Amino acid sequence: MKKIKLLSLLSLFMVATFTSCTDDDKGERVYKGASLLNFHKGVSRDVFVFSGTGFTEINIDYGVLKPVAGDNTVSLVLDTENSTAVEGVDFEIVDGTDELTDGETTGQFTVKFLEGGAVQTGKIAKFKMSSSTLDSATFNEVYTVNVSLSCPINTFVGDFDATSWWLGSSTHTVVEGTAANTIQINDFWSDNATAPNFILSYNDAYVVTFAPQNTGYFVAQYNGYIWARMSTDATQVSSFNPCTRTMKVYVNYYIPNVGSYGNKEEVFTGI
Repeated sequence: MKKIKLLSLLSLFMVATFTSCTDDDKGERVYKGASLLNFHKGVSRDVFVFSGTGFTEINIDYGVLKPVAGDNTVSLVLDTENSTAVEGVDFEIVDGTDELTDGETTGQFTVKFLEGGAVQTGKIAKFKMSSSTLDSATFNEVYTVNVSLSCPINTFVGDFDATSWWLGSSTHTVVEGTAANTIQINDFWSDNATAPNFILSYNDAYVVTFAPQNTGYFVAQYNGYIWARMSTDATQVSSFNPCTRTMKVYVNYYIPNVGSYGNKEEVFTGI
């Protein structure tokens, strides 16, 4: 049974506030706490090193909760205890030190992942930040990179076990789509008699996007069908790893002109 059948839309709208916020003279919430470091544009990603390219270089963004005062040096460091990737073998930190000057709120590091150390089964690099003048937040303080040697799409497709909010536990066949750089999860929208397959597009880094799709499930209480669209949270990036045959798709389920069931994580693991 779909989990959505047990939920009410009224329980989906909540507002979270910082205890360190106060109201200004216009009645707006203003954060007055410390300038805490955090990875504000997501805390994980898959990185693929393509055979013959030598390396793949990525940027890792970070920010603070409010503009900093004075000059501050921020460094990217590897959490060696929780990483399987080794610095100097699997990757190089190209720009690992950044300066946040008075009034700034964001910065960026650059890391190069090397083909020589990449394997199809993947390795994990967990990064943290350190600064003598800025503390780290207690959230979004670790950035995880899952790096692996790239595999062709035909090694990814096949049968998958799904653990999803939409269907619970289920099994599906994933095949290449008719259009370039697309795949489809067969019968994921099992209530939609005319379009039962979940159609996904992907880029060269195997980041997944998709157009809004009708699940085919009708909710009489709200006189509308439940639709699926990409997550409304910019930090939730859908992707798959063709080597390990794993995929996460972040979906926002909603009824047009009624409301949303929120962002959900749908996980697929190759059998």
